[in-house]
Formats: sequence, structure tokens, C-alpha cells
Amino acid sequence: MAGFWQRLKRLFRGSSAREDERDSRLPLALESAAKEADKSESGRTVYESSGVVILEDQTLSDNQSEEAVSESSAPSSAEEKAEEPAASSPEGTAQSPETAPATPVATVPDSQTSDFPSAEEATDTSATAEEANSPEAPVEPVEEPCRKLPVHGVKTADICPANDQETYGSPAIDRTPGRKLILAFEKRTAGGNTQVWYTRSRDHGISWEEPRILFDQETYTDSGQSFTDPQIIISQVTGRVFIAVTTRSGDDDSQNHIAVALSDDEGDTWRYRDLTSLVDGDQSWVSRRTAHGHGVQLRHGIWTGRLAYVAVATEANGKRGAVAVCSDDQGISWWAGKFAGEKVVQATITELSDGKLVMGCVEETDQGLTFNAYASADGGRSFTETLDKKALGNTLPTAVERAFYSAPEHTEQSRVMLAVARNQNGQGTVRSMFDFASELLGVLPFTSQPVNTLDVVSLEDIRIVTIAYETDSGISVAAFCIDALSLKYLAVGWNATEEEQNQVLRRAGLLSRR
Repeated sequence: MAGFWQRLKRLFRGSSAREDERDSRLPLALESAAKEADKSESGRTVYESSGVVILEDQTLSDNQSEEAVSESSAPSSAEEKAEEPAASSPEGTAQSPETAPATPVATVPDSQTSDFPSAEEATDTSATAEEANSPEAPVEPVEEPCRKLPVHGVKTADICPANDQETYGSPAIDRTPGRKLILAFEKRTAGGNTQVWYTRSRDHGISWEEPRILFDQETYTDSGQSFTDPQIIISQVTGRVFIAVTTRSGDDDSQNHIAVALSDDEGDTWRYRDLTSLVDGDQSWVSRRTAHGHGVQLRHGIWTGRLAYVAVATEANGKRGAVAVCSDDQGISWWAGKFAGEKVVQATITELSDGKLVMGCVEETDQGLTFNAYASADGGRSFTETLDKKALGNTLPTAVERAFYSAPEHTEQSRVMLAVARNQNGQGTVRSMFDFASELLGVLPFTSQPVNTLDVVSLEDIRIVTIAYETDSGISVAAFCIDALSLKYLAVGWNATEEEQNQVLRRAGLLSRR
């Protein structure tokens, strides 16, 4: 481990890294970007290196990069020696069909080049020693390059291809305590009705069972002609699986109901309940619906064990907000908290390392859609604190997940979050961040296709991230090694030995055999 830290020091700080700096947060939080915050935006450049975005000079790096250093500051011999093992490590990269050297992003039209100058322009803007020693300043929001990025080391499975008669959308994915993945999604028929189907994976998202129907007018007869917006909640205590959906009758949203299917055998059998009266309680809502994605079970604080998912409700005055729907008895009873947001379109829920619940909301404004994050200090009853989101840039994430969901409070692992979103080109990307979205660690494209809705789940003990996403072609799943998000130094040996993790990754084809 000591040798690993030293390589990182030399890669990120040059040959001046000292032995007594071993506990420094070198690769985290764009530390060098904070020190160089005085650089003008015209002095920035963006590079591509094996699918990982490198922002600022040496700010965000990946062990696969061989040419991530600016031409204006030639590396010392000590740095060159440190880079060689980092680039050739047998377990440092995910398996990739081809190797792309780090090259500057290609020129784009003038209207898009202000934030992303060419490499020649960036050569004269390397930080001086005086700037490097200046006091730290806040990190500016990060923007992604205005072009598609290469995709490497990602295994993709097509679940349901669309055709003229059927389309698919709104995927929701989560893991059971036995590490089985369950994926639910909408099936939209040419007749106008929508059903909810599901499938399962026993090998971390590499292969999937034949999809099966979960909600239609035959399996659920209490209400509704269409069933939309599936949201999965899984108790890591009992293993019980809940899939909540919105039942719709025509175009009248006031007639919407919320129903749930629950299973105690990881999806082999299901039984059904209507939750509308429990969720509404004494609220005066005129309509309510589920927000697709997956919920959360709290692991920290006095509400440990509480289950929570998200609903979007509308009041008589037109206010449309997201609410946390929670259960303290493993799904027997449910209650809803107060509104977060004003004109919410989609929302996701997760937990911070201190036990606070966070609601991430995509909201409508006069300027278009925006993303806001609200925190709750009372277990989901109210969301009154607005969180920093600069690591998200201008993206609108549809799902946020803890990278290490079992990490104890106050550990470095417990601070890491994963967010999936479309970039400016519609391409699907996942980013790793600290403290919800205050500091960016890494950005990785997982598909070259334009995507619509997405969801993400982390399998922390085997270093695999799995993303379910919707495209015009149907529902697909991408799986890759978490190392690609600059998280290997935290993930190796987490809840399993490195060799055990690597064996699983190799079997899945997500780690090189070199």
C-alpha cells in the first residue's frame, strides 16, 4: 500500500512528494485544481485517457494514462519511473478492446471552445511555483468536453430491444443482500397501455434472466390500466424486495394510485398491496406518483434500518414536490414527509455518511431544467438544507448512489457518491464525488449512445458498478470495474481480499489477465 501511495504522490505532485505525506488526500477532490483556482478559464484543457476525463493540468488522472502531463512541464526521471508501473499494472485497468493514449480533445466550433482551448493554448498556462503554494480556493464547477468520449472496459447487455410495437423505459435497479441484481422497467405497448416487467442477474449484471411481467391488468386488478415509474426498495436486513409503481387510469392524474409488489424470495413470487391511503395520510394532494429508480435503507444515525423511496405529489395550488415515503417496520406501514422542491420532474434519494437523507430533484424553472439537492436531518420528514452541487457541473443526474454503501460513518469510503446523467451530447456518464457533489473524483462514459433515464447500483465488495439505462433502442445494462473512477485506492480489499475481488472481476471480463 505504501508503494501505491508513493506512485500516486509522484503522479499528482511530481518528484517532490515526501515520505511524511503518506496520509495526504492526493487524488481526492481535485486538490491541485483548488491550488490553481486563480488560473483563468481560458487556461484550462481537457484530455481523454482511456475513457476518463482529465480536468485541469494533472488534476484528475487515471493509472491508464501515459501522457496526461502538460508539454510545458517535462517530467523528471523520478516521475517517469513512477509512471511506468502505473501504466502497466496488471490489475490497474479494466479490460479494454483497445488502448487510447491521452490526447487533447479535438477542436470544436467556436461557440463551444471558450471553456476547452487547444493543447497549444494550454501549454503557456501551467502553474508556477508561486501559484502552487498559494492558499487553497474553492473548486470551480466542472464541465465536460463538448464531444463524445471513448468508452473502454465496459460490458454491455441488451435486456429488451425496442420495436415498432413495443418500447421500454424508466429502469430501476438494486441489489439483494445475496448480491443478486433485480431490474424493473416499463414496457410501453402500441395500444397505449404500459406494463412493468422485471429481470434478475446472478453474475453482477453480465447476464440476465428472461424478463417476466410484474404489473399489468391481470396480475394487479385493484386499480389502473397502465403501470409506470417502477422504484425498487430492498431491505438489507430481511432481504424483502419492494417494487412500487404508479397505477394510472386514463389521463386523469388525480386517479393515480401507488401500488407495491413485495417478495421474500428475491423475486421468485410476489404479492401486492395498494399504498395510496398510507402514503397520502392527512395530506391534501390532488395527485401522486412514484419516481423511477431505487430507494435506500438508512445505515447511520438514530433512524438506522428505515426504508425510504421517493414520490412526486401535487397540491391543489399546483405546487409539485418530492416527498420521502418511509417505513420503520420493514414495509408493514408507510408515511410521507414534507415537500422538497417546487416544480419537481424527477427525484432520487440517498444517504450521506452522517445519516442525513438527501433528495436530488430535477426541477422546472423559467430558464429550463435544473438540479437541486436537499438534505434532511430528521430522517426524511422535512428537507430544509440545500447542498453543494458543483461537482455535477451542468448535468441533471437521474440517480445518485453511495459507492460503498456498507462503509461505517466517518470513513473516507462513506463519503464517496456515484451519479449517473446525460452529458451535453446525450451520452451516458457516471461520476464519482465526495460529500454528495462537493468534490469531483472521476468521470467515465459508459455508452456511446444517447441515453434517456438511468439508474446505478454499486457492488462494493467486488469493485463492480452496474448501470441500467434507457435508449431509443430499448433497455440495456452496463457493468465495469470501479477502479476506472479513480477509486481503486479505496475499493481494493474492501469487505474482501484483493485477490478475491480480482477473481470475480476476471470471470466477469472486467479485469485484464496480464
